[in-house]
Amino acid sequence: MVVENKSNKSNKSNKSNKSNKSELDDDELASVGQSSSLMLSEALQSAMLAFTAPRAAVTDPATLRPTDEMAFNRLNDRHRMHLITKALTKGIEVSALGAAAASPRVAKVICAGMPTLTLTLDLGTAAFWEKQVNDLVSQKWHRDDRMAEIVLQQTDLLSFITLGLPVAHDTHPWLMVLLEAVQAVAFQVATELKVLFALPRPYEVSPDVAPIIRTPAHSSFPSGHATESFAAAAVLGALFPARRDPMRRMAARIAMNRCYAGVHYAVDHHAGAILGDLLGGIVARRVLGTDILTPATVPAIGFTAGINLTAGPLSLDVESYGMTNGILAATGTDSTDPANGILAKLGARVRSEL
Repeated sequence: MVVENKSNKSNKSNKSNKSNKSELDDDELASVGQSSSLMLSEALQSAMLAFTAPRAAVTDPATLRPTDEMAFNRLNDRHRMHLITKALTKGIEVSALGAAAASPRVAKVICAGMPTLTLTLDLGTAAFWEKQVNDLVSQKWHRDDRMAEIVLQQTDLLSFITLGLPVAHDTHPWLMVLLEAVQAVAFQVATELKVLFALPRPYEVSPDVAPIIRTPAHSSFPSGHATESFAAAAVLGALFPARRDPMRRMAARIAMNRCYAGVHYAVDHHAGAILGDLLGGIVARRVLGTDILTPATVPAIGFTAGINLTAGPLSLDVESYGMTNGILAATGTDSTDPANGILAKLGARVRSEL
């Protein structure tokens, strides 16, 4: 069976995932020979009425119940993506610590059996934010070099993350489904964190930033582009370890392009990169049965990946982070079995394409 990932071909970041849309894709409504249309329905009705054959016997529905494998194959893109995303996000909780107006603002991403990610954002350090804005203003003079990337990456991240990989929609349809699911998970978790942190965008702080693309109205922190890019790079790195480092560097470049565009602070990407690594680790374990998080992130020793702005300038930037392993292991270990059910089926199909 060939499955084409059409529910979100644009790989859109910072927009609701199209797999949940109410409109139906043309292929979902199509007949065997052509797209759905009023003319086709009228012609089929006319052809049916031309026959006078006796009615066929009614089949007992109990004898037609499909096997689990058949049921999975018969799911349309929207329904399949809903079930995959639901299974991937099961047990992932985003919670705020303290009052909503408190400073610093603290939030945790918790998932049983995985490390806890704690993000701390202090809105009261004026000198820190002034430096963040000044860096963005200085980058305005270098936008021309990245203009094409900035514009295209508003809606397409995967063409860049998969650069150099021998994959495509027609040759690796199930991998495309997995990557869409990765982006859906990253979008969901990043959105919940954005609501909790509610950080104003750079142009709201200083008009001198002058962004060159539409600035999303929602919170700047954490970066959805960074989260989605690093999550996709983490999962792809588990499948193509020889290309892991270039993909991480590309994820960092995508993130920084949002700074050059003037729509994100650099600190937004620091948070998004670590969050993306964590979510990529969750997806790799649940779908592929591969552990890609470092031993130091084993929950038993209480590892916490934290960003604390009260300590002053961060000791890392997203480009430097992208050139390291981050919180990921250099190579994954296939020591765990993927969950039963839809994720195991997806994982088996993805591996069969490699």
